[in-house]
Amino acid sequence: MTVAYDGTDFRGLAPNPGVRTVVGEMVAKLEPYVGYRPDIVMSGRTDAGVHATGQVVSFDLPVELAVPGRLQKLLNIGLGPEIVVRDVELVDSDFSARFSATSRRYQYLILNRSVPEPLLARTSWWVPEPLELDVMRLACDPLIGEHDFSSFCRRPKGATVEPSLVRRVDEASWRLIGPGLLRFEILGSAFCHQMVRSIVGFHMAVGRGKRTAGQLREVLAARDRNRAESPAPPHGLVLVETSYGQPWSDAVATGSV
Repeated sequence: MTVAYDGTDFRGLAPNPGVRTVVGEMVAKLEPYVGYRPDIVMSGRTDAGVHATGQVVSFDLPVELAVPGRLQKLLNIGLGPEIVVRDVELVDSDFSARFSATSRRYQYLILNRSVPEPLLARTSWWVPEPLELDVMRLACDPLIGEHDFSSFCRRPKGATVEPSLVRRVDEASWRLIGPGLLRFEILGSAFCHQMVRSIVGFHMAVGRGKRTAGQLREVLAARDRNRAESPAPPHGLVLVETSYGQPWSDAVATGSV
């Protein structure tokens, strides 16, 4: 399933007992239809307040219940418009929304105006101070390639084995998409916890003149979380695309923002 959601009123994507989550709501709607609680695999976890237009989830169903149109209607009637299933496909049993994915694309929206905009308040970070967009674009260059992103990632709590925070970034850019509307876009193989938000937070410091574009390379090499800036707030972040290779080359989940 390709899923879109407004994450404002959810405590993240993954099931979490006692709080409202996106997948938790989906499981609750599917259980009466399936007869059990399906184990839903997600292409990329999103934190509380983060949105998606191209999240992909996968789970197993008996053949007689795996009816795409019926599943889509069931969830959209019960959960829309907060959660919407854009598309449903039947795939091979060894497909995994997470492990079969080859890349993810995220976008982050900045409202850089002196006055906030109520209709963008749930999906953008209002930054009233002037920003140097050209300098922020220079700070994208050090991100490209494979790096240890320890300086920009929150380490998993309770991990018994030190996790690898090496990730590959293929694209990173800032664009002016409207009056005072800046959009950061980043494409990579995978992203660790708070990585995109931490990068955006650093870029905001660069845009305000508190950091230089060259310092991003130094902070990246330091592999020290304390050397970076605080993460940008979650509500400006959207997972917009999850891509898959063979034999699911046509399974590219995307949504426009």
